[in-house]
Amino acid sequence: MGFLFIDEITAIDADRARGRLRLGAGAPPLPPWLVIEAVGQLAAWIAMLRSDFTRRPVAALVGEIRLNGTQACGGIELEANIERLDARAILYAGAARSAGDEFVALARCVGPLLPMDPFDDPVAVRERFAALRSGAPGGSPPVVDIVEPCLSTIELGPRSAACRLDVPEAASFFADHFPRRPVYPASLLADALSQLGAPLAAQVLDVEPSSIRVARLTDYKVRSFSPPGQRLELTGEPRGVRGGAVAIAVCASAEGKRVATGVLDYRPVPRP
Repeated sequence: MGFLFIDEITAIDADRARGRLRLGAGAPPLPPWLVIEAVGQLAAWIAMLRSDFTRRPVAALVGEIRLNGTQACGGIELEANIERLDARAILYAGAARSAGDEFVALARCVGPLLPMDPFDDPVAVRERFAALRSGAPGGSPPVVDIVEPCLSTIELGPRSAACRLDVPEAASFFADHFPRRPVYPASLLADALSQLGAPLAAQVLDVEPSSIRVARLTDYKVRSFSPPGQRLELTGEPRGVRGGAVAIAVCASAEGKRVATGVLDYRPVPRP
């Protein structure tokens, strides 16, 4: 599978872009973390265009992501807004809609701007942008089971959860993320952390894990790249219950150093 989740950029200027992602007929719903990835990729196109494809942003900090629990099917409309861009980084927000309903929203996202050349071929990126603007396909719909993080058994304690995540030595998504410097996507790491926190949140709320969902991710900070083959230790602990939601602080570390941290809010799934 590929790791490019935009089929068409329908509008773009110095500060805003709109795009489209089409899921094939009968395709399974796209996991929310990959929709979030798509919004980030749309924001990246604005920054890359403004730098004349000499620089690109990488994931570093997400102030807030809100998820309403709706599954993305069929056509997904994407939007990204650059709130600030300088020589060092971009600050952006964005959203995704399906059938007119917003189901993912991002706010206060920061991406440091790094030279393009170490990560990707600038000529190839420029050609990809031209294809997306012309309406040509920008990548195949994702095969969800290929990108599911592979976690070890989650060890659940009274007030903690822990497991391992082995970044694969080789994976097809590395061809897009990134061709010249493979890096484990921050969106997949967020997915893994959300899976770690789910049984702990269910335990705190005294419900079945299948009866809760992630409603929000805040203060998600990625401190370093995770290369192929890296082993990550994932941990989580509850921060408290408020308004029917439980907050779980999560952390990914490697060799004793923090790689990523954040806080996930889980809510019970509304009954039909």
